[in-house]
Amino acid sequence: MDKLDEAASGIRQCVDDQENFELRGLCGESSLYGHGGVHDALMDFCVRWSDGLDTLTDDAGAIADTLSRATQAYRAIDEAATRSLKTDPAVGAVNDG
Repeated sequence: MDKLDEAASGIRQCVDDQENFELRGLCGESSLYGHGGVHDALMDFCVRWSDGLDTLTDDAGAIADTLSRATQAYRAIDEAATRSLKTDPAVGAVNDG
């Protein structure tokens, strides 16, 4: 269960990192390229790439949420099982064996 928590946390960190970084601002001014067409092509690429990353991070956020819910469910079941089992039912089998 700890590994599921770690995975959810790692995914959330990646999503947060991406949300704080916009590729759209990467290009700078067109004068840096000496040709407006080169700048426009790079800008178009960055916008499309950023849009694709936004879609991926949305999906990753949903995966992280699902992992967290799965961890909570596993822990709840484990706690319920621990409360209901007052003794270890396998002790007799091991001691008799």
